[in-house]
Amino acid sequence: MPKWTTQKAGRVVALMFALGLLAGCSREVLYNKLDEQQANEVIAALLNNGIDADKRAAERGEGWQVVLDRHDMPAAVAVLRDQGLPHQSIDSIGQVFKKDGFVSSPLEDKQRFIYAREQQLGHTLRQFDGVVDAYVYLSIPDKSPIEDKPPSGSASVVVITRPNAGIEGRAPDIKSAVMNGTEGLTDASRVTVQFFQRAPTELPQAAANSSLLRSDVTSLAMIGLAALVLLLAGVLLWRNRGAFMGGRPRSLARSGVPHER
Repeated sequence: MPKWTTQKAGRVVALMFALGLLAGCSREVLYNKLDEQQANEVIAALLNNGIDADKRAAERGEGWQVVLDRHDMPAAVAVLRDQGLPHQSIDSIGQVFKKDGFVSSPLEDKQRFIYAREQQLGHTLRQFDGVVDAYVYLSIPDKSPIEDKPPSGSASVVVITRPNAGIEGRAPDIKSAVMNGTEGLTDASRVTVQFFQRAPTELPQAAANSSLLRSDVTSLAMIGLAALVLLLAGVLLWRNRGAFMGGRPRSLARSGVPHER
């Protein structure tokens, strides 16, 4: 039997460590360039549904990535679709009003302003209980140069709810929120609200349980790897116990015994 040396043991430990790193690097990116709140919401939703996911900093500091096992991609996409995640980030007015040139037309400025206001109103409506997603479309006409009265705008609101959320009765509150947040929109009859329910995506039971099974297998593999490393370290310590305990080599110990002729 070949002798078990320190060099061979070190190679085995390095190989096992490399295999562990490769297992950890097999995860793929589900979403990229998310802000930290978006990433946290996505991670929480996936973990609550038994899907192992994690976040990490994106390259070049461009937000956060959500990573998970590639086999969990279909289930993760279905879960996030049902919950309307990740929520669209709200761009600041400065980001929306970026100008490519020194001078922009009044029409461009108006369209940027309307877009920013639609984004903010949609974000507000998504805070209502039971709302999965919300979209607001504003129509604000220009003020007439020959009339003193302000222009009468209109708005169309699309609200996507969870099944049996019972939020239809809050249509007046939704109209009020849109009107109060939009200049020139004073007539509630010109604000239409439509509700749609998003039915949950049905996944096969095998797909729902596969993530938990893979997570358990991965955990057991990592525990086994750690146990093997500890075992090898113990073997090395035992074989070299004399050096660690300050003992004398055997050759020196025998030197004091007289040789028989």
